[in-house]
Amino acid sequence: MVQNKQKTAKPPKAIKAKVKETAAPKEENWQKVKIKGHVISDDFGGYEGLIGLEVLKDYDATLVKSSQKRVSSRDRAKDIKKKAKKRKQSKGKGDDSSESSSESESEDEEEITAKSSKKARLAERHAKKMQKVKEKREKRKELRKQKKGEPKEDAKDDDESNDEYAPDRFALLRPPPSDEEEDENEAAQPEDSDDEIVPELVSISNGNGVDVSAWNGLGVPAPILRALGEQGFSAPTQIQALTLPAAIHGKKDILGAAETGSGKTLAFGIPMLAGIMELKQRNVKSGIRKAPKTKGEKPAAEPADDEHELTPPPEELDHVSGASDEESDVEEHNQRMQRPLYGLVLTPTRELAVQVKNHLVAAAKYTGIKVAAIFGGLAVAKQERVLRQCPEIVVATPGRLWELYCQGNQHLSKIEDASFLVIDETDRMVEKGHFEELRSLLKVLNSDEQKKQQRQNFVYSATLTLVHDLPDHMQKRNVGKRPKFVKQTVDQKIESLIEELGISQPKIVDITSSQQTAQTLTESRLLCPLDQKDYHLYYFIQRHPGRTIVFCNSIDCVKRLATLFGLLDCNPLPLHANMIQKQRLKNLERFRDSPTGLLIATDVAARGLDIPNVEHVIHYQVPRTSENYVHRSGRTARANKHGITVMFMEPGEVKSYVKLYKTLERTEDLPLFPISERFLGAVKERVNLARDLDKEELKLKRVQSERGWMKKHAEEMDMIIDGYNDESGSDQDEDPFVIERRRNRLRVETVRGQLQALLAQPIFPRGFSFKYPSSDAAQLTTSHTQSAVETMKAAIEDQKQAKKDRNKRKRNA
Repeated sequence: MVQNKQKTAKPPKAIKAKVKETAAPKEENWQKVKIKGHVISDDFGGYEGLIGLEVLKDYDATLVKSSQKRVSSRDRAKDIKKKAKKRKQSKGKGDDSSESSSESESEDEEEITAKSSKKARLAERHAKKMQKVKEKREKRKELRKQKKGEPKEDAKDDDESNDEYAPDRFALLRPPPSDEEEDENEAAQPEDSDDEIVPELVSISNGNGVDVSAWNGLGVPAPILRALGEQGFSAPTQIQALTLPAAIHGKKDILGAAETGSGKTLAFGIPMLAGIMELKQRNVKSGIRKAPKTKGEKPAAEPADDEHELTPPPEELDHVSGASDEESDVEEHNQRMQRPLYGLVLTPTRELAVQVKNHLVAAAKYTGIKVAAIFGGLAVAKQERVLRQCPEIVVATPGRLWELYCQGNQHLSKIEDASFLVIDETDRMVEKGHFEELRSLLKVLNSDEQKKQQRQNFVYSATLTLVHDLPDHMQKRNVGKRPKFVKQTVDQKIESLIEELGISQPKIVDITSSQQTAQTLTESRLLCPLDQKDYHLYYFIQRHPGRTIVFCNSIDCVKRLATLFGLLDCNPLPLHANMIQKQRLKNLERFRDSPTGLLIATDVAARGLDIPNVEHVIHYQVPRTSENYVHRSGRTARANKHGITVMFMEPGEVKSYVKLYKTLERTEDLPLFPISERFLGAVKERVNLARDLDKEELKLKRVQSERGWMKKHAEEMDMIIDGYNDESGSDQDEDPFVIERRRNRLRVETVRGQLQALLAQPIFPRGFSFKYPSSDAAQLTTSHTQSAVETMKAAIEDQKQAKKDRNKRKRNA
């Protein structure tokens, strides 16, 4: 027995074959062989799962019959009866019938020879292609061995000793692999390797020259490493280095708390992708994904002994290659529907779902794993079409996922069998009064205790270990001997979270600092009355240009600021929950593309969004909770970059500020952000004109709506209003609606002209100006180009120096 060791795409199953010896020469004779791969006919028809002949290099094409449709026993009996009748009729007709039959036989022979010649050409073309592929692979092997320091001759000798036959001996026996087989092979091993086990310790550098050797020892597969190198991730972050070995090697549940921008998405994405690759490879090896069977096909019995004759009858082989296109389409659909749902990722916001999906797609570039995002705000029919492709990973918001699951979506019905579950921003997801659909999903996921134990869970958030004080009305009740309400500790919070989510013995990783925010973040506050917040916000945007996010507590506040700063030519981009999803995503894209973009948003944009190079985060209103403050501030100072956050605080918000800092366990107040009073006069003038313009435009709209309402009812009552339809006559002056509308238009045009004239003048001149006298023109020049972070750091140093001077005076006194 000779084993075929030709290194090409792995076949799903080995096929045994024995062939009787013939009178051919000894060099090229039929031998008893054990082959790997699909046996094919000379027209490329596949005999997947069946047994056939091995074909030599110089073979006789007539030995393998052309593909024909299989004929059942009933059809054979009918054909025999028809032939018997024709013979009886031919005997009565005589010589004429014999001549006609001979002519028909000759025509059939010509057709068969023509078909066989076409099939032989196709086989030769495929053999040439396979030969080129093998030559390229041999060149790659030689290059790799040269890098390792091994000589070429030894490598050639080893290859020749392993294979006794010519390299193209079995070329005709291997059809080109299907797309699914290529995906499985890429998932099982990297593209450049040939059936060799790739060691974990590798040093890979892509075309950009990014070395990813720092990932060695964490268990990350080579295809994922290649994608990480292309994305520029040369080394793992702290949370990734601490969680990946336990998640990939130990298959442990992970409960992680890390600062915003620390790489939590890849911390759960890489183990999930690696686990899916392992599961797919295991399924391929165990033979779960076999070649589909057509209707009426009987499984080929495996031989009990190698001495038995293994050549199947031709009609049995021909039946496999004769499947119709319609049946193949149905089979492809059935194969797709049999694809399991391996991973489920739940996020609180739609934008975060899109972002997580994009990160996973980039990391799974060379694994063949498909990822889809399902969330509200888009058409249900479109998302159902996405789910028909049966992606292995689904990233979703709980509401839309539960809706499609209740509608009986075929692919989402497999969530009970999911091997990986990720809940991102968990503290927000499990809050009472939010995401009731999540609890319904958890009941479905945890209904089967055995599947629940086999599932690997990932729970991540930046504020997972943050615990609040009790409200005032509960603290008053605790004055007695036996308090009814006790403040929850961090351990109790994590235990309740583990119990609610159904996690068993997770590895808890908490790398959050005591201040709960990034080390590169500069925090500050700004004290001002409520009616002057607009002045200070416009001052900050004009004095320190850069990518800025302004957070508000309500949608009405977002709408008002968007209108006001639109009149001030700041090009604001609003983002809140009442906007349609397409507009929300479009505004986020515009904000990412603009280096000086201004995004005015509610807390919808506070969690998880990874927008590059955000320099400033402004809390226009004090956040309601400390979690919101941490997540809002986390939109800047990401990936070890510097950023600043400024909290605008009016006297009525001092109480909320004190509670927030108690929860964050801060001992000192935030430093005050410096404001130059000399420029506030010009700022106020522009903002006041913009406010007046906004009021006049609202009046004009109100008058037009009232006039339209009056016109509508007048038409319904068949009434004619004097001067209403004639604006050119003398009666027009008697119509109060026309007079008021004309006045409003004049005011709007006047105020807009004044505002445009002011906006054309710079507020912060680069040099000395008589309009804004200053004794230090050089300082004015440098302050215009100084960033907000540098300005705040300089102000902190000045405050420290002033404090030292005060202490010295006290000591001297």
